[in-house]
Order: sequence, then structure tokens, then C-alpha cells
Amino acid sequence: MLKKIRMLKVKFPILTFLTYLILITVTLFACYLRFSYNMKASYDQHGKEILNLAAEDIVIDNIPKYLSGDYDRNEYERSVRKLNLYPQYFDEVFYLYAYHLNDDGVNATYLFDAHVDHDKAYSLGDNYELEADILEQIARHGAGEQLDTVMDNTEWGYLMTCSKPLIDSNGNFQGYLLVDFDLTRARNDNIWFILKLFILIFALMLVVFALGMQAVTVRITDPIENIYLCLSRFKYATTKDREKNLQSLKDLNIHTNQEIQSLYEALISSTESSLRYINEYRKVTEKLGEVNEKAHTDILTGVRNMTAFEERITELLGQIEHEESPEIAVIMADVNNLKYINDQFGHRAGDEYIKGCCRMMSDLFTDSQIYRIGGDEFVIILAGDNYKNRTQLCEMMRSLFISSYNDTSKEPTERYSVSLGLAEYKSTDIGLSEMIQRADSAMYREKELFKKSYGSYR
Repeated sequence: MLKKIRMLKVKFPILTFLTYLILITVTLFACYLRFSYNMKASYDQHGKEILNLAAEDIVIDNIPKYLSGDYDRNEYERSVRKLNLYPQYFDEVFYLYAYHLNDDGVNATYLFDAHVDHDKAYSLGDNYELEADILEQIARHGAGEQLDTVMDNTEWGYLMTCSKPLIDSNGNFQGYLLVDFDLTRARNDNIWFILKLFILIFALMLVVFALGMQAVTVRITDPIENIYLCLSRFKYATTKDREKNLQSLKDLNIHTNQEIQSLYEALISSTESSLRYINEYRKVTEKLGEVNEKAHTDILTGVRNMTAFEERITELLGQIEHEESPEIAVIMADVNNLKYINDQFGHRAGDEYIKGCCRMMSDLFTDSQIYRIGGDEFVIILAGDNYKNRTQLCEMMRSLFISSYNDTSKEPTERYSVSLGLAEYKSTDIGLSEMIQRADSAMYREKELFKKSYGSYR
């Protein structure tokens, strides 16, 4: 027993040291996250103020003239000179620019680019390839809508991008005005502050730890022995075990000199904190499950998204490896007439049109999972009775869409139409790409027939 106590005298200081080190690290990391959040909120508000001011310096109604080349150059140069002042008067402004979205969906045309010392300015009409995060924002919210603030590590530093849609007096969307802030130094300052604070707290902890260890003497061996024996019976498998650990410590009911008493109470407090942490961890884990479900769900339609589709493909590949004749089939679906709806009735109506098409497919394919893998593209992985009746169901779905599109009693935004392509997995296929390609080709053939029958809107 004395040998065990001596081992405890070595292990207990180490355990105490590590426990406090972890608590300090977690606390300082939480402080860093809080600093980062406040920094983003502050610059986000600052960005909105700058964009609102800068937007007043742009004659938005004249943007179509800028793009066509038929514009008043003096009036345009006045706007340029005003915008060039922002990087000079606001040190945080890294870039200030405006562009018009091109029809190809991946490029834009420069309208303005404020002069900065660290980069050359683009001219009116220059092509600008949109970043992936901006494209994702536009796809999520729709062109012309307010985009979320984006923060990213780039080759120019840690940049934060705020945007403002440019809407003319007639309510038409003409482009985006954007401002980039370089937050590299601000972020580094936060990191250095946390590191210095960590060193200071760590040094203080070492001093307190050394003084505390000096107070461990022979006359407190018995209380330590009781604590040692108690700790040796600790179990951590379940929350109930942890609750029993806490209760067993409390049942010792130690009352001795101040040092051991404080240590004993600190151990109880630490055990209670650990129990609270585990309970909170369980709650967070459950919440993460909910977040994961949301991450696999398409926001617009409520069906599964591209991430979920990729995971499902991985599962099906495993099924192919373990089953001799797996029953797998897919339907590729592409919404017809969406560009017409968007151009004539707006992107909100286009979103509702996509949702309506998706509802029709969901109502029919009740045993199968539908995935939205693009703006107007869906994949249906057939399962159960849907697989057995795949040909009939595909024809039925095709007939329903034809009837819906030809129903002139409905508004154009409610005359839903989708081109479909069905394909089954064959034993000669290598993976699933060949099956998907066949379904995709069948869908595009049907789309061409739709255009020949009803015309192609441009």
C-alpha cells in the first residue's frame, strides 16, 4: 500500500498538471474563437457601411450603357475617382470593385476597380473569373440577392469579402459591388495575444503547482490513501459510472488541513466539471447529428444534396463488390424551360418552378431517394418496388410532366416539365459511371426532343 501511495505522489502531480493545462488550453481557445467572431462581426458592419457609401457614388442606371460602350466618359470617370478614395481613406480596404454577372454563370465583367498600390487595377469590360465561394453563394441565394460574408485564406492573405447587389431605379439587378478586407494582421494579433496570455497563465500555474506540491507531507498520507483507493475504483464507461465516481468522492467526507481539504474539494469540483463536460458533449454530439442531416439536405427542395449523393454512390460501390447481381438503377432528371421562367418571372419564380418539379417526382417515387446534384439537375436512385417497376414509373412520370406542361389552364410557372433518362446497372459495367452516363445520355436525347417539339428559348 505504501508503494502505491508513493506512486500516487508521483502520478497525482502529473495528473494535476495535465488537467490544468487542458483547462487553460480550452479556455484560451474559446477566447480566440470569441475574438475571431467579434472581429468578423465588426468588419462585416464596417463593410456594409462602406458599400452603402460607395454605392451612392455609382450611377447604377447607367451600367447597361457602360457595358455597351455608349456612355458619358466624364460621368464614369467621376465615379472612378470617388471609388479610388476608399482604399486611401480606409486602411483596411484591400480591394473595392464592382462587376456584372455574365450569362455563362462562371465569369463576370468588370465595371469598376478602385486603385490600390498592391495590385494593378482592372478596366471597364475586363473579364473576371468568379471565385468558387462566390459562385456557391450565388447558387445558394440567387443572382441579385444579398450574399453572405465570405472569409478565406488566399494568396494575398486572409481576406474577408462583403458584397452588395446593385439594383437600378427600375428594380433590375445590374451587378455586385464588393469590398475585400485584409484581416491577416488582425488575425495574427489575436493569435499572438492568446499565445502571450497562455505563456503568462502557464508560468503562474507552474508557480502555484510547485508551491502546492511542497505542502504534501507524511501527515496527510491517510487522506491521500483514501483518495487513492477511491480513484482506483473509478469507472468511466457510462454517465452513471461518472456520477458514482463523484458520489464516492463526496462520501469520503475528508476534513483535514487546508491544503488537503482544498485538494479534495478541487478534485470534487474537477470531477463535477468532467461530468458536466460529458453531459454537454453528449448534447453536442446529438446536435451534430442534426447538423449532419441538414448538411445532406438541399435547402431549396428538401431532398438530398450532392454530398449525400456522393456518399450513396460510395455505398453502392460497396454493394457491387459484395453482391453478384445488384439491383441498381438511376433516373437522371433535368428541368425544362427553367431559363424562360427565370428570365420572364424572376429567379424566385424559377426556384418555385424547381420545387414544383421536385414535388411531382417525390410524389411518384416514394420508395426511392431523390438527389439534387445541380441547379436544375436531379438523380433518382431506384429502390424497392420502384426498381421493380422502373420502366412503368419512368413512363408514368414522363406522361405526368407532358400533361402538366400542356395544361394551358395553368400559369406558365406551374406548367412543370422535366426530361428523364433511365439506366440499369449491368454486370459488364466498371463501377457506376457507365450506368450514370447512359442515363444522362438518355435524358439529353429526351431534352433535345422537347426542344424540337416546343422550341428552344434563348
